[in-house]
Amino acid sequence: MIKVFLVEDESIIRRGIRDNIDWEANGFQFVGEAGDGEYAYPLIVEAAPDILITDVKMPFMDGLELSRLVKKALPDTKIIILSGYNEFDYAKEAIKIGISDYILKPVTSAALVDALKKVADMIREEKEKEKLLERYFASYKKYTEFLDQTDYRGADRRLMEEFLKLGSVEEIGDFIEEYFAAVGENNYKSLLLRQYMVMDIFYCVQEFLRSLGLESEIPEGFQDIKRIPQIITEVDSSKRYLTELFTCALQARNRASYDRYGQVIRQARQFIQENYARGDFSLNLVAAHIGVSPSYFSSIFRQETGQTFVECLTKVRIESACELLKCTNLRTAEIGERVGYNDPHYFSATFKKVMGMTPKEYKISVNTRSAR
Repeated sequence: MIKVFLVEDESIIRRGIRDNIDWEANGFQFVGEAGDGEYAYPLIVEAAPDILITDVKMPFMDGLELSRLVKKALPDTKIIILSGYNEFDYAKEAIKIGISDYILKPVTSAALVDALKKVADMIREEKEKEKLLERYFASYKKYTEFLDQTDYRGADRRLMEEFLKLGSVEEIGDFIEEYFAAVGENNYKSLLLRQYMVMDIFYCVQEFLRSLGLESEIPEGFQDIKRIPQIITEVDSSKRYLTELFTCALQARNRASYDRYGQVIRQARQFIQENYARGDFSLNLVAAHIGVSPSYFSSIFRQETGQTFVECLTKVRIESACELLKCTNLRTAEIGERVGYNDPHYFSATFKKVMGMTPKEYKISVNTRSAR
């Protein structure tokens, strides 16, 4: 039975809710009621209900303040707020507190029972997950004790962690075969040990993805540990499952890596375009702007673009110089200064290295082509 406590200052409404719902028939146990938050709080702590139904506006202590106290004392208790039409602004604050549902008055018994059943389903699901985790953590404890009595330690968990960080999708099949070989045929053919082994890998993959903030990237089917006992009945099916699990994990890692590097490079390129004319412009300045170390930025910039930072900056500056040579009558030294070169001789030398001619020769060639 899901225990329910009711707090409502209007006695008619409170009695109506209490007396018009068949609590037991709907799977609930009505464990108490009160007319204001201050009186209700100690009774709620004592009763420890699964669900608290409370009005918002009440004398002495309102429903939101009561909810804050209850959430602090009984964090697992779910709370349903009842509110009048003109009090809907309270909803935002209720969301911050962690309220499970927010119902506008007037509310019918049927509507309240529907809301209660939805919250009850949430509670049962959470409790089922807790029980499942308790069972598997108990199994995992037995598993680690079992490992101390076998040669399974030959398959070092660190190898798996390193593979998740550095391995490729193409290497997954070979890695799993090598891992099973390290475990030993006598061990992985044991159904009990194979279950523990796959669970260990499952937890390792989940921890790895959590460390990268990628839990949501894994398909739902590979987040459900309850599937494992059905999958590992055969060695081959165990390997197939692990192959698919590793594939999902490494693909998620690769996507996140690509997205992360891509964002860094896009920020860097934009910053270069906006600031290349600064005479003090440097790799350190870009790295500081995007919030990474200079060495890290230098490494990923070359890796992702195929050129060094200096090569990229030089290309942007010389392209800009070419435009100015085509469209203005500025002197070479002025153009060099406008694109970030304070030394006119260094500008001319760099321009010739990139374009195969001096800025003056380039301007003449452009004018000649235009005259034709």
